[in-house]
Amino acid sequence: MTAIGDGWVLRPVDEPLGARRSAANGYTASPGDGAGPEEFLVRVQHVRHHPLRACYPYGAHDLVVRLDERGDRAGRGPLHGSESASALLRALVPALFAADARCRRVVAAPDEHDLEAQRVLAAGGLRRITEADLPDGSVVLFAVEPPDIAELSTALDDMPH
Repeated sequence: MTAIGDGWVLRPVDEPLGARRSAANGYTASPGDGAGPEEFLVRVQHVRHHPLRACYPYGAHDLVVRLDERGDRAGRGPLHGSESASALLRALVPALFAADARCRRVVAAPDEHDLEAQRVLAAGGLRRITEADLPDGSVVLFAVEPPDIAELSTALDDMPH
C-alpha cells in the first residue's frame, strides 16, 4: 500500500498465477483507507513498451497512465462522470514524477470519441496535445510535464549561445 497524496492510496494488483506478465504495472486506487465507494484500476507503463511510442519523440522514462473505474460504475464507459478520477490524477501525476526524477512526461490516450475521458484528463491537469492513429483506433494524446521542464523557455533568445 502506498499513499500518494490528497488521501489516495495505491495497492498493487496481483496477477493470477500463470498469467503472462504485462509491461504495465497495475494498481487499485481508492480514497483514504480504501473503504470509499469509488475505486479505480490504474495502469502505468513506460511509453517505450506501449503503441504510443510511435506517436511522438518520447523520452526513455516517459510514462503512459490509464484509469478505469471498478465496482458499481465499471462498464458504464471509461471514467463516466467521475470527479474523483480527476482528483486521483492530480495526486498521481506528482507522485509519478517524484518516484522517477528522470521522467519528463506523463501521457494518456483516450479514444477520440470518448469526450468524458478527455474532460477528466483535462480536469486532472493533462493538456490535449494532438490526435494519433494506433492499430486499435484513433486516440487523443494528453500530456503533462513536471513544472521545472514545463516552465523552461523555448524562445531562441533565451537559449545559451
